[in-house]
Amino acid sequence: MEVNSIVSNGTIFHTTYSMEKVAMDITNDTRRMALAMAGLILLFVTSFLTGCATVETRPATTTGDALTNCRKLFQEVDAAIERAGVRDYGSSPIRDFPYLRTTRLLASFRGELTAEKYWTAWTTHMAELDAESRALELRNLPSTVGERRNDTLGEELNRCRERLLAADLAQPERRAMLRDAAHVPDDYVTWWQVLGLYPLTAPFVSTRISAWHNETHNSFATPLAALPVAGELVRWASSPGALLTAPQVGDILHRSLDPLGIPMPTVTALDRLFDTFAPVWEVDVVDNNDRIGMVRWDNGPVVDVARPTLYRKVSHTRFGDQVLLQLNYIVWFPARPGNDIYAGQLDGINWRVTLGPDGEPWLYDVIHNCGCYHEFFSSHHLRLRDDLLTSNFEPPLLPQSAPEQQPLVLRIAPRTHFIQRIYHDKSPPGLLPAAQPMAWEEYDALRSLPTADGYRSLFGRYGLIPGTERPERFILWPMGIRSPGAMRQWGRHATAFVGRRHFDDAFLIESLFIRVP
Repeated sequence: MEVNSIVSNGTIFHTTYSMEKVAMDITNDTRRMALAMAGLILLFVTSFLTGCATVETRPATTTGDALTNCRKLFQEVDAAIERAGVRDYGSSPIRDFPYLRTTRLLASFRGELTAEKYWTAWTTHMAELDAESRALELRNLPSTVGERRNDTLGEELNRCRERLLAADLAQPERRAMLRDAAHVPDDYVTWWQVLGLYPLTAPFVSTRISAWHNETHNSFATPLAALPVAGELVRWASSPGALLTAPQVGDILHRSLDPLGIPMPTVTALDRLFDTFAPVWEVDVVDNNDRIGMVRWDNGPVVDVARPTLYRKVSHTRFGDQVLLQLNYIVWFPARPGNDIYAGQLDGINWRVTLGPDGEPWLYDVIHNCGCYHEFFSSHHLRLRDDLLTSNFEPPLLPQSAPEQQPLVLRIAPRTHFIQRIYHDKSPPGLLPAAQPMAWEEYDALRSLPTADGYRSLFGRYGLIPGTERPERFILWPMGIRSPGAMRQWGRHATAFVGRRHFDDAFLIESLFIRVP
């Protein structure tokens, strides 16, 4: 006995036949042939129905529809973000891959993805950047997207990001497209340079830059005790915990490497690293514009000097075959006062410590939060390259070698907030001037500040802080930098007027310095 089951639309039909019984009852050749034909027809019908049932009961594949819906969702959210003007410029969107964003560091790896683990680490970093930026953008949106709540929308976008990434990584042609598209446009406007006759105007700017370099060298050549004091020297410092030794720092860096070789310490480890290398801020205070404060949004950007705050941010740079960790310490002042073309609302300083794999600081550098006045302070580990270009290129400014001991004191001038000296105070602890305490805050908190009616970013279009424009922009625009002198977001700092240089360039230090054996 043989039983065949036919499945159709969830119903099971049984057909039973016995070839032995047919053989006993049918002796006539004609009847035998007829029955054989009937059996063949029945077998054909059974096969046909079974095949039809298999197609009908196969789980419907919604992958294509789900991916299409996800792409449409990202388009809808991006359109709402653009309409509201709340785009976050902390990282750069990637064309045709709206669920990923990149930085200059991550973009530098796109030609080195020789193994699957590198692809996984690379795309994971970029997916995390987009998730982080979108969470801030959704919080800063003044209204919802369609009928969705913005908090649940973020969860939906996260699920879609996983689907789209998995689908794209499965296609070699999409991987190739991603590799080509993952780059960060520089922060120079080329057509401004063309319109401003850059080859003719740049030499005049170079002359002024050279004059500032000379003034800075003269200031650093002045003995510390002879530096003029216009007001009162006031110190600010964070409250440090137990400081780490160089071997301990090196161990943290080594144990935190991801597959791309990027040091990614834990939050606890970062706390200890930031404490270990935090500088002391010694400012010549003439008025409140020279006092360090906390940034708030109150119908515009303001600095509350009653709450001194040190903002911190992690970054990385590449040097040879290694990726080095950088610690950024950022402070804000209410303004740069004065009647010159450089004066305006808000001012600030970004002090950066680049750590070598041995756990020692290899380099210090500093900019104002406009990207202006870039200075380098090299340790004994590095020296300036001998093959630097000298024409059509703004030379790096190295006014002083870096002291070897921690903590470092940053002496800061009044009004201009220029760095005047870097030194280690060797005075006995009981004789050190008392420092006012500073609170710690993550720099990324500035990307979504509380307001009277919700949240908004400190930074506007192109990462510029509205209201901090300087008159110098009307003179220096031919250099191609948007609103020269205006305060701007980390990652949007063009630091050279002559030539092109970015504070977050993955190869900045390697392009300027070589390792001392």
